[in-house]
Parts: sequence; structure tokens; C-alpha cells
Amino acid sequence: MSKTTKQLYITLFSGLMSATIALSASQVSADDGSRGDEQAREQGQQDNERGNRGGGQARRGEQGERGAQLFIRLDTNEDGQLSLAELSEAAAVKAEKKFNRKDSDADGLLTLEEFSQNNRGNNQDLTAIAEEIVLCVADLKADTGNEDIIVPSVDDFTSKEDKFNVMDSSADGVLDLVEFQTAKAIAVSYSFTLMDSDESLSVSLEEFKAFKASHYATRRAICQCIDELTDDDAELI
Repeated sequence: MSKTTKQLYITLFSGLMSATIALSASQVSADDGSRGDEQAREQGQQDNERGNRGGGQARRGEQGERGAQLFIRLDTNEDGQLSLAELSEAAAVKAEKKFNRKDSDADGLLTLEEFSQNNRGNNQDLTAIAEEIVLCVADLKADTGNEDIIVPSVDDFTSKEDKFNVMDSSADGVLDLVEFQTAKAIAVSYSFTLMDSDESLSVSLEEFKAFKASHYATRRAICQCIDELTDDDAELI
């Protein structure tokens, strides 16, 4: 894998990290309103950890069912396997819709400002606490014993500007649809390689569900760690 390709994959993967911020912020606000003191906050955290362990099997079942439904939708030729072409086609359609939502002035180009906006405003820059997030996720994986959690690296947490610049292959200061879809295509190709555990050049339902379970568990772990870290920062102010 070339350095540029790796960078492009990192920019797409790190979008997962920043996408958790809005959810994290709302959870922190809810926690602050429902916990009156430090003891209650600690108790709530302990309850949450027990719930993560006790309810993990149920959540995995629900996630597996949703994964199976998504698999069926993606398997357009109905052969019971997913090809890279099928995943790439779906990703291209999804990327175009996302591009159009971000393109607020409908000029067919994304500025850095448009690229940086999500449904709830600007995404938070996690680079300042990236190392802490990585350590937190590693601790959470060890504490829960959840092998589905993938501990990210610090490099996965890049600023919106850095992501934008990597995707801007023409270096003209804006992103067109081709650049946007190309970055997504590279990420999908890499994800396909990870899913295809038996290297059969196709992805079975079980491989797909295992990948989705890992994605879901990792997202939850990152979200929880962001909650804890940003809550701690707020208490220090």
C-alpha cells in the first residue's frame, strides 16, 4: 500500500472518530443533568460498565441482524457473497449523496468549510487528545475483554484540514465529486481486504457480520472514551 493510499484510508477511518463527537456531547450533557455529585457519577459509570458486559450479547445479536439486512441489500446479484464491485458501487452512491449534502452552495465543489460541516455543525478536532483516546480504548478493551474492539492509532485522529488536503489530489483548494468518491473507494477497498479473512476475493455473510461487530464495538469504545475525556476537561475548567 502506498503512503498516499494509506493516508487516504486514514482520513476516511478517522471520520468515524469525529462523527462520534455530537453523540458524545449530548451524552455528557445528559449525564451532567442526571448526576448530582461525584459519587453518583462514579456509580453511573460502574453501572454502565456492568451494562456493557451484561448486555453485550444482546447488542451483538441486534447488530448481527442489522448486518444481515444490510448484507442482503448490498448483494445485488443475490449470490450470497459480496464482491468489491458491489461494495464500491454502493459506496459511490453514498459518497455522492454525502457530497451533495455538504455542497451548500450547489456549485459542485466542496470548500474546507463545507467539508468540515456535519449535521450538527463543525466536527471537533480530536488531535489534541488522540493519545489519551488510544490509551483509554486500550484500557477499555482490556477491562471488558471485548476482542471486537480495535484499538486505533494516534494517526487515525487527524484534523479536518489535514483530511481535506490529503483528499485534494489536485491541490486546488476544493474537492470535486471525483476526488471525494476516490477517497471513499480507497477506503472501501481496504475495508474489503480486512473483511475477506479467507482471501477468497469475496465476503461471506459471517465475514461481513464479524467486520460490522468490530466496527460497532470500536465506535462505542471511542465514543465512551471521548465522553470521559471531554467530561474530565470540562470539570477542570
